[in-house]
This record gives sequence, structure tokens and C-alpha cells, in this order.
Amino acid sequence: MDAATKEQMNKDLERWIKETHTDAIKKPKAKHIDPREPRGMCSICGDHEAKFICLKCNNQVCPSCYFKIIGICKNCIPKDTAKKWEGTQPDWEKVLGVQWVD
Repeated sequence: MDAATKEQMNKDLERWIKETHTDAIKKPKAKHIDPREPRGMCSICGDHEAKFICLKCNNQVCPSCYFKIIGICKNCIPKDTAKKWEGTQPDWEKVLGVQWVD
């Protein structure tokens, strides 16, 4: 490919970017990070200040209603599982099937 062809391709690419109004080439999209900070009371129990946002339902929840290790609230876990885990320290290696690293 000669220099003139490359130059024309670059011009065509610049024109395409301007026409489509995309900045995907200029800066890649960041990974999904929830910019919100939880505010107010827990949407589940209503008794404690919300400290987390559930990854599944986006509810703002307190530490008592949130399973930090998996990032979801107790409403998004099957009721029987939440009841078993509540107030306990599960053996995460057995539960998740992965080796636990501190």
C-alpha cells in the first residue's frame, strides 16, 4: 500500500468519525462502574443507613441486608439460601466451588 492510499484512508476514516459523531476510537469505554453512592436508609429493612448498591436489583442496602462477597442483597438470593447464610460465616470454598484467598 503506497503513502497516498494510506493518507486517503486516514482522511476517509476521520470523515467517517465526524459523520457518525463517535468517539469510540478516541477513548475506549470504561468498564462498568456504578458511580452512585448509596444515600439514605436501607431499602429492605429501613432501619440502617444504606452502604451498598445491589448489583442485581440496584437497591440501596445496609450491610445487614447485603452479601458483600457476591455483591447482591438478600432479596436477590433465594429465601432459603439467605436464611441459611444470615448471621453465619459460610464456607465459601464449598458454596462457590472456588479456592478462597485472603
